Amino acid sequence: MHMFKNIVLWPLLMALSCSLFACAGSADQKVAPETVQEKNAKVQERALDKQAALEQMFQNFLAAVREGASAETLYDFLTDSSEYWLDTLENHARFYKPEDLDTCQFYEAYSIILYRLYEREHLWTTEEDRMLYMMLSKSGMLDRLTRLKLGPMKVKNDRGSIGLEKSPEVPIMIFEWDDQTWKLDLPETIPLITKGIESIAVKKNWTGRKLAMYWIEKEYHMTYSRLDDSLLEPLGF
Repeated sequence: MHMFKNIVLWPLLMALSCSLFACAGSADQKVAPETVQEKNAKVQERALDKQAALEQMFQNFLAAVREGASAETLYDFLTDSSEYWLDTLENHARFYKPEDLDTCQFYEAYSIILYRLYEREHLWTTEEDRMLYMMLSKSGMLDRLTRLKLGPMKVKNDRGSIGLEKSPEVPIMIFEWDDQTWKLDLPETIPLITKGIESIAVKKNWTGRKLAMYWIEKEYHMTYSRLDDSLLEPLGF
């Protein structure tokens, strides 16, 4: 009897196994490889998603700046390198001497001298993150820029940009994709904003420091007195 069961069951098991393998094989054959068109469609969809995310991030960023959001909130919109750069600039504003300023680019020297003007005129409304406040506050450098007519946002892989409406192909703000969200890259953005001004230094063969003082005087001579070389010296922080 036992031998009879083996004789009967063994062919049945073999037939069942073959059937299962055949089904699995046919199932695998039904999964067609992804076509080039399908891959391109997915890439395009991801690009559109990133585009929408960048536009939303930018609107949220502008709202945060104009509503006077906390430093913690504002830093969330910036790259890590931006925060480090702001901290470094603030330290330079405290300790750099005139000869040190000669090693700076225009936008760095301008930020340092303007920081000292804010300090001397008691313009601060915060005890911390002052360079961040100066860059992003109402009437700050970025706020004034973003009140101009801007062109469409552009995305290429993990890099985003925006230009002015009259020259949309020339970027003036740079953004980086940080895994799940966009961040503004200040060290790359600020030089783009000030590029036009820096052309003056090239024509006149000025240092960044000299151009910075010229621009401070041009912007604030109707508001503050003593816009002179005293701003090139550390103010005893």
